[in-house]
Amino acid sequence: MAKFGNKSKRKLKSCHDDLQLICNEAIKTIDFSVLEGHRSLKRQQKYFRQGRSKLDGIKKKSKHQSKPSRAVDIAPYPIDFKQKAKSKARFYLLAGVMLQVSKKLLDDGKISHKLRWGGDWDSDKDFYDQSFDDLPHFELVEV
Repeated sequence: MAKFGNKSKRKLKSCHDDLQLICNEAIKTIDFSVLEGHRSLKRQQKYFRQGRSKLDGIKKKSKHQSKPSRAVDIAPYPIDFKQKAKSKARFYLLAGVMLQVSKKLLDDGKISHKLRWGGDWDSDKDFYDQSFDDLPHFELVEV
């Protein structure tokens, strides 16, 4: 069974309890790394300038900026970004596991938020209607 390394554990600790529970359950099924939990304003603005985020961190805040973070960025492990098609497919597989785990935990009353994925912002399972894909990104939304 896969388990988190120390860096992933440290980053996950900066996240909301619901995200921690979802990730700790999902790692039992699929191996992945936690890339980022809480994000500083400076880092958020850097990502905005680079076009990696649509949120500037001031007028529009990221859920990564809250304490605890209401967003987490994760990636399948190991990941080979040179093989774009296979890497992308692994992000979709990981998203399926994360969304299924979160649904079960919500149905069982163990978490109190739904999970939204950056590859399907409107959660309609139509992956072609996105104007901005953020495949590593998962965030909590109110039920």
